[in-house]
Amino acid sequence: MNIKTTYVMCDEVIGLLAEAEEKTKYQKEELLVKAMRKMMKDYERYERDAGRIEYQKRFDEETGEQIIKHRVKMRLLIREYNYFQDMRKFFRRSISLVMAIAVYTYLAEIVEKILQKDYEALHADNYPFECYAIMGKCIENIPTWRIWWGVPPDLELLLTK
Repeated sequence: MNIKTTYVMCDEVIGLLAEAEEKTKYQKEELLVKAMRKMMKDYERYERDAGRIEYQKRFDEETGEQIIKHRVKMRLLIREYNYFQDMRKFFRRSISLVMAIAVYTYLAEIVEKILQKDYEALHADNYPFECYAIMGKCIENIPTWRIWWGVPPDLELLLTK
């Protein structure tokens, strides 16, 4: 199932995605998912466990000029949409900021691998959200959610508690 949504992006991020789309012939959404996935593999660099949600900067620190942003329409699978929502909570940053960080940090490497036809590095498995799961469970009449961002050492213990 697809979800139509919009995200706020500055001209530079939009330009980088458009350039990558042109070079690779991959859709911007697919490139963005690959960049976000790569960011999650490097989660220790970005995770925050406290504080308010951080948003994209409104003004350029060097010039003091307002940073112009635009709403970008996207069609995402529901699992991609949920994945992005969970990344927002995990990193304590807006989805738009997480996307911007992923594009600036990982998009060039992804484009390079696509152009080099290094598909093994890009498609390590068939499921684009490897080791990611979310499960609701009621414990003593209290709804709880468990989110996995990796394979736990003892799966049986995890599922029985």
